[in-house]
Amino acid sequence: MLLNRDRAYAVMDKHRLRGLLAKENINIYYLSEYWESMTDGGWPFLDYAVLPRDEHSEASLILPTIKLDRLSEMPTWMSNIVTFSDYSGREVGQANRRAANDEPPAAPWSGWRVRPGARLTPVEQGWLDRSTAHADRLAATPAWALRRALKQTGLDRGRIGTDDPRVLQWMKEMGLDDIEIVDATNIFREIRMVKTPDEIALMRAAAQINEVATMAAAWALYDGARWEEIENVFHTEHARRGGRNGHIVGNLGGFRHGCVTRGVPMFVDAIGEYRHYFGDFGRSVVVGEPDAELVRRAKAMQAGWDVACRLLKPGTRRSHLIAETITAVQKAGLPEFFYVSPHSIGLEHTDSPLPYGREIHGEQSDYVFEENMIINIDMPFSEWGWGSMHLEDTLLVTHNGFEPLTSMQNELVVVPEKKTPAP
Repeated sequence: MLLNRDRAYAVMDKHRLRGLLAKENINIYYLSEYWESMTDGGWPFLDYAVLPRDEHSEASLILPTIKLDRLSEMPTWMSNIVTFSDYSGREVGQANRRAANDEPPAAPWSGWRVRPGARLTPVEQGWLDRSTAHADRLAATPAWALRRALKQTGLDRGRIGTDDPRVLQWMKEMGLDDIEIVDATNIFREIRMVKTPDEIALMRAAAQINEVATMAAAWALYDGARWEEIENVFHTEHARRGGRNGHIVGNLGGFRHGCVTRGVPMFVDAIGEYRHYFGDFGRSVVVGEPDAELVRRAKAMQAGWDVACRLLKPGTRRSHLIAETITAVQKAGLPEFFYVSPHSIGLEHTDSPLPYGREIHGEQSDYVFEENMIINIDMPFSEWGWGSMHLEDTLLVTHNGFEPLTSMQNELVVVPEKKTPAP
């Protein structure tokens, strides 16, 4: 179970919500455990998930009838599956169309063609049975299916939170006038901040896959290497271990000399997904022996990291950890250091409420750490004319401290000089 249901109910109570409507893929997946790949291909309104606050009301998953097959490989715990085909009344003239709140007929669908005389496998028989079971209760379109689900679960009135307020506005235009629309973009993030055991297991795997791939890229560095070569190593190693959709950077604006240069400090900072959960990892790297200044600065970063780790526990405020970490780095020998960004991580790289709209920064960026949050402490540093450094690991907040999900082997990475790429 990805959904932290107890936390979801508590957060809904806090915001006085009768239910949550998810339109974004990550929130549909979080609520239902169903992932729709077509959404990423330009069809953003195919699926919805609905979670009522009333524990006795059914949760609903809305999806196209032709996607019912996918429930065999990614079953959902949600019991109310509402499917749609397509509106079959397009030939009817506008003057004869039904009222806005009168649902039109749906095009018939009872599954794909079955080869005559074929013996279906158990999986295929499941596809056929599921399609047949839904054949006589199809909605006409995604919007009509969602409207039906809201009415079936008593969420056709009151305060409903959604990550896309446009969708509930359409519901109001379709006759559900008693809905009060609440933008729940950050409410979903607030719920997702505290992870379930199943999420923690996925994120441990994501963190470790990402770290191994990042370090493979770091050890592949050599004097004169182009960034494309390093990216190829990272993506290959990441995919080989089951990761997807990763990217790696080395210095924010690229290399100051156009390529990897012996003795010039740089960083590797990479994120990648495993089953839609992010891993994030960063290290300071140099090809060839580091000079005394780099060694001193790396030790100062380490001193700040040690302070951050001592502070990472339930009850510590994010802003306090930032201030104390910066002070520690500055006192330890890097007075120019000024930036630390502890961030929650999960289905998003920054999996916590964020300022948006008219806000740029604000109290939403600050929060108190809680048990079972997963936090990346992100410590980048760059100085034009010199180079860059970075320190970042993934940590699970426990009841009295933290558990590392990455190696915590966070000393300066010194790559031996070599003239050509590693074989």
